Amino acid sequence: MGLVDAIRRLANSPAFKFLLIILLILALAVPLIFVYLMVSERAQYAAKAKAEIGRAWGDAQTIRGPFVIVPTRREHTIQRGNETRTEQVSELAVFLPETLDIRPMVRSEERRRGIYTVPVYRSEIAVTGTFEPPETRRITSKDATILWDEAVLAILITDVRGIKRTAEIAIGAETAKFRSGPGVETGPPGRQPSAIHVPIGAERARQGFPFSFRLDLNGSNALNFVPAGGETGIELLSDWPHPSLSGAFLPDARTISDTGFEAAWKIPRLARGQGQTQHVGGLANLMQPTVFGVRFFQPVKFYSLAERALKYAQGFIAVVFFAVFVMEMKAERRVHWIQYLFVGLALAIFYLVLIGTAEHIGFEGGYLAAATATSLLVGSYIGTVTRSTAKGLQIFAIIAAIYALLHLLLRGEDYALLIGSLAAFAMLAAVMFATRNVDWSSAERSAPEATPSSP
Repeated sequence: MGLVDAIRRLANSPAFKFLLIILLILALAVPLIFVYLMVSERAQYAAKAKAEIGRAWGDAQTIRGPFVIVPTRREHTIQRGNETRTEQVSELAVFLPETLDIRPMVRSEERRRGIYTVPVYRSEIAVTGTFEPPETRRITSKDATILWDEAVLAILITDVRGIKRTAEIAIGAETAKFRSGPGVETGPPGRQPSAIHVPIGAERARQGFPFSFRLDLNGSNALNFVPAGGETGIELLSDWPHPSLSGAFLPDARTISDTGFEAAWKIPRLARGQGQTQHVGGLANLMQPTVFGVRFFQPVKFYSLAERALKYAQGFIAVVFFAVFVMEMKAERRVHWIQYLFVGLALAIFYLVLIGTAEHIGFEGGYLAAATATSLLVGSYIGTVTRSTAKGLQIFAIIAAIYALLHLLLRGEDYALLIGSLAAFAMLAAVMFATRNVDWSSAERSAPEATPSSP
């Protein structure tokens, strides 16, 4: 009976219960993984809705140009053993404008697909500038023949389906309509970049010219440009109140308010780091590293916030479990491990309630509803289990404080590590001091205020 008594004593000791609680915390990683997968699935649905609206309305737009593009030909000799073969290589001479002034006026809207909303916009983009006689030394030094008669002025646009009015360009005193495509062969058929162009002929391409045009363009999520001019100036006005200005260049001046924003860029050629003449094999990546502009940021992103919150889930479950354990040491009734499990599942389901409500009433409202419901549920449950209203209220207060801390961590991303580490240190210290008088090996519950029984 000595061994049986020893095992029974060990099974009833606080140390064994403490280890069992740790195992439960680790086991709750399984339902938390399923919750994470559910959140990821909802995020994929939102991304799919975003893509569908983009396809119908217009994708995120990047405007590159205008450029004067002239095809070139040069001979390339290939030596294979005793055989010498000469091939003609087709490349493109791209000339950038000397001055470029872009003034977009952007009006934002929201389109809905099911329960998801995506910001879209209508833009009116006025563009003026000048081309000077091009510098061709970099090209002729490669023994290239420049086909001036095939010169075009082209603008590369991510999604030309967003163009909502026939675009015309004024070149000097003449006006011409843009045509579809880049106007030059830049690769295999079916792999031409999305663009519009207008033929300009050899004389204009050689001598330079002023130009101006207006582009009515629909898009979604973002509007970007490249500093194509030797001196590029952009003044963008929009009624969207939450812009995210990003890319290779940040604006020199900006004003953001509840009614919209204004942003202005001035980019000289030296900052751009590229010359006025480019000799390239294709247009796909032309000036792509210099893209900059604005993303129409949605300030509430439930799914990324929920995924971040799930990273703290096991830590917060551990805090609640240890708080219940400390109270159990001082209570008249023990809390069974199954009841700990129920509490852990309630804390895990919090994230599903958060996403389900946030999709309909917004993140702040959904977070408040989920946190309040979970705190009330677990607090009242622990109060009933321990037969103590005071302990139930204490658990309610602890869980409410945890969710307040979690909200602070989600909103203060820059200080999340500092806040989280200090909070973890404080919680560990609280548990250590609250259990300092517990007799971990005793089968009887120990409390700091307990007195030994009389012999």
